[in-house]
Amino acid sequence: MNDTQQHTPAKRTVHTPNAVLPVGPFPQAVHAGDYLFISGTVPYDSETGQTVEGGIEEQTAHVMGSLRAILEAAGGTLDDLVKVTIHMKDVDDWARMNAVYRTYFGDYLPARMTMQSPPPLGFLVDIDAIAYLPAG
Repeated sequence: MNDTQQHTPAKRTVHTPNAVLPVGPFPQAVHAGDYLFISGTVPYDSETGQTVEGGIEEQTAHVMGSLRAILEAAGGTLDDLVKVTIHMKDVDDWARMNAVYRTYFGDYLPARMTMQSPPPLGFLVDIDAIAYLPAG
């Protein structure tokens, strides 16, 4: 290999039946090099084909459970998250969403952005994330 050639890390998709299945033409996550890019994850019950019942608390808990399952399928944990983006239908629900979100972490919290940007299909919350999963 000479200095002008570039190495592109292998990419693979991640799929687990233990998390919400995508509601569009995209994978749950893509593992590229040392990073895992998790697609927007919504409070959709794949078994019933319905939105998770309840309010922002129940929907946030469902999404966080799906994120955890996707990370586990890729060999990681929530502690491997480095960046999280949360899209909310109504930022007036921020405190209630945040109270549930916080229970999924110990002392370490990933960088985060939260915005009012209505998720698709009437969901109250949609979360995407990036995790650092170094080989080793």
